[in-house]
Amino acid sequence: MSRHWFLAAVLVVSALALVNARYHERRLFAQIERAERQSQKLASDIETLRVGLTSLGAPARLDGLVKSKLGLEPIRPGQTLVYRAPEPRP
Repeated sequence: MSRHWFLAAVLVVSALALVNARYHERRLFAQIERAERQSQKLASDIETLRVGLTSLGAPARLDGLVKSKLGLEPIRPGQTLVYRAPEPRP
């Protein structure tokens, strides 16, 4: 009779262990799903930022900013100065 109680206790303990393992499995699966969604979002954000960075460095955009905000104009040939260093003495 005591052997039946022992087997029943082992059965109950193993059932509880199985329930606990399934609970942790579901929890870990949910964490993995969240991490994968976050990874996909971050990859999308990186691509968006790369496109934005490319457009920020576009020469046409920079030319417009230089003219409007800094008031700079392209150099004309008459404005160019050439500096020639004196020949070193022997």
